[in-house]
Amino acid sequence: MRNKLEGPVGRLMLSLCTQTTFSLLLCHAYSLTDTFFVANGVGGTASGAVGIFAPVLTLVNGISSTLGTGGGSVISRRLGEGENLKCRRIVGCMMFVWLLSSAVITVAGLALMEPLLDILGCTSEIRPYALDYGRIMLLSTVISTGFSSIMRAQGDIGYSTLQWSGPVLINLVLDPVFIYGFRWGISGAALATLIAQLFSAANSVYYFFFRKKTPCRVSFHDIRWNVSACKEIVSVGLPAFLGSLGGSLVGTLGNQVLGAVGGTAAISAFTIVSRVQSFASTPFSGVMQGIQPMLGFDFGRRSYARIKRTIMYAFRFALAYGVFAAVVLYFTSEQIIALFDKELLTQGGAALRVLCWALLTAGFMPIVQAYLQALGKGRQVLFLSLGGAFLIRLPALLIAGVFQTVDGIWWALAASDWLIALWAVINYINQRGAIDEKSDKK
Repeated sequence: MRNKLEGPVGRLMLSLCTQTTFSLLLCHAYSLTDTFFVANGVGGTASGAVGIFAPVLTLVNGISSTLGTGGGSVISRRLGEGENLKCRRIVGCMMFVWLLSSAVITVAGLALMEPLLDILGCTSEIRPYALDYGRIMLLSTVISTGFSSIMRAQGDIGYSTLQWSGPVLINLVLDPVFIYGFRWGISGAALATLIAQLFSAANSVYYFFFRKKTPCRVSFHDIRWNVSACKEIVSVGLPAFLGSLGGSLVGTLGNQVLGAVGGTAAISAFTIVSRVQSFASTPFSGVMQGIQPMLGFDFGRRSYARIKRTIMYAFRFALAYGVFAAVVLYFTSEQIIALFDKELLTQGGAALRVLCWALLTAGFMPIVQAYLQALGKGRQVLFLSLGGAFLIRLPALLIAGVFQTVDGIWWALAASDWLIALWAVINYINQRGAIDEKSDKK
């Protein structure tokens, strides 16, 4: 039977990347509207609590990304090699590791909530909101992933899209009901997220355990520790976790620096701007997730010319869209911030007018990561992720903190994004030689 990943490169990219981008747009729309409802229904200080707790959620997402990225890469290559049966133990091991990790995070986070908020740079004004929000979000950790990357690796984009779109639509309905109708404040926003994630968990259970057409269908007996499967997953997926860990550390340091230099207003402004920036960056992540199963499948069947063509198309799109998004955000910065909190108009508008230019090259890193992950080059992805976080972004924030200006922090963040893009391109050029050589031999 013809695999769904064997179609023409351009048409396949359009199909996969459009669907993954749509799914991610919904996810980021949730994040954006969640911040909108909190800022308008509870206040700008409450929206700062969402930003304060963001590094913890980034860490949780890092574990999910580790399993999804590593497992997705292994499964797509196995399917390309025609080894469908070996995928079952990969999925079972992924689920076991996730359940164990999420349980540990929940228990530790709830037990150490107060000192955790101190580390995250929480101000006294934000703390009451952060406590209410953080406790509920930690309780929802165990159901916060639906393994949509594994669905994409098997070519089931429809189910992957449902994993993203269902929870988002539920959250969009429940947020205003809980915040405005029941007057539950920021706790209502967190509860809406928890309920929405229950839908994703239920869909995942059906897909992996009961749906007969699922290529890597598993049983509850398959959810167990498997050393060889875990090594395969971690060898490729660990960089995603370490990248998220670096992002979590950067977010923590950023909150501390912003709090020291600009106070609660600066943290709240950055919370809004970062949500807008993430939403605008969605097509980059959509392309990354869309091309990864294509690259892995083509690498498994040694179609090196298709790999080169896919990467070329991806880079062209990233540059063109990056320019477009940056220009639009620059000229609409104040109107966008006014939608969330007019009291943060000056601070937030200035931040967005600077940080929007980071979008010019923001698509390069995700494309290079997808390329290396799909080829199973976990060590190179690790080097790329850690270098960007610890050698570029963290030093840039520390230097900006010394000058004690909020504008300096915004420019430091933007400049670090440009340098990270350059770092990614250099690494891609260095790694591309192996594929070029194999392609020429064919």
